[in-house]
Amino acid sequence: MQCITMKSILNLMFAFMVVFFKGMFCQSIQSDFKLINQLYTFPGNASVCLHAEWRKKHPTDATIATYKNRMCAAEKGFEEEFGCEDNHLLLKSANYNDQGRYEFICDGVQTQINLDVLYAENKSVVETDNITLKCYAVNAKDVTWMHDNERVLHFKTDGSINPGKGYEGRASLAKDCFKTGDLSLTIAGVRIEDAGIYRCFVDDETVKGNPHACVLLVNEKRSSPGDQTDCSCNEAILITLTVVFGLISVISVTCLITIILLCTTTGHNTTGNDHMPMTAISTTQPPNESQPLVPYSVQESDLGNKTSNTMPIF
Repeated sequence: MQCITMKSILNLMFAFMVVFFKGMFCQSIQSDFKLINQLYTFPGNASVCLHAEWRKKHPTDATIATYKNRMCAAEKGFEEEFGCEDNHLLLKSANYNDQGRYEFICDGVQTQINLDVLYAENKSVVETDNITLKCYAVNAKDVTWMHDNERVLHFKTDGSINPGKGYEGRASLAKDCFKTGDLSLTIAGVRIEDAGIYRCFVDDETVKGNPHACVLLVNEKRSSPGDQTDCSCNEAILITLTVVFGLISVISVTCLITIILLCTTTGHNTTGNDHMPMTAISTTQPPNESQPLVPYSVQESDLGNKTSNTMPIF
């Protein structure tokens, strides 16, 4: 009984040591992706290490870069493809042969990175419109759509749907998608924040759908061409009315000034003529040669009881 107890204790201690050293020397395994021909920065900051190195495990096991004496440098043969910046390893331009498993070893502690290099088709959509992203797979048990590193939708053959945050009621697949193999994702009412890289997986994210990735570009919604035409017409009408009213105002002011000047001149002339005798007015008019002169006599009704010494004018 005592031996059995001691053996159990030893087994527990051994299991604890295995877990401890496994956690110490293989800290974590991360999965990441990058679009082809783009710059990629590997996780892992060597500045916290006394000694660090980055290794590529597939297809060849080789050291890519090292960090020692507070200096980071790519190894010989990798200088053109890799570089160091702020104590991080950089992949200058991702190619298909760069995908695979990498290791970052910091003072003996390992972190594994599984890098996937993607080719993605660009899809463009206007904000608030609907978009369908294509993906196909045969005999899939489930399908998972990812937006960057966030889940959009997980759909199983039993009909259960698990949408990601922000995609509730907006993300959907066809009801018979597993029967037809068309696992295309439809997003309704696209938002600006929906832009990014979308990936399609099947069978618990172990198999890539085809096509696997797509880059969604979302354009801000603007007024329709009809609205722009109405706006332009309204602006043109407003400008025309402004010009017309301006001209009317100028003409009105000009006419008013002209009338005032004419009234002023006429007033002066009328005032001077009121005191002139009838004879003076009559003699100043030139005779009309085409008509004979008619004697003008003053009627008594015009003069009243007064006598006039004025002689008839011939």
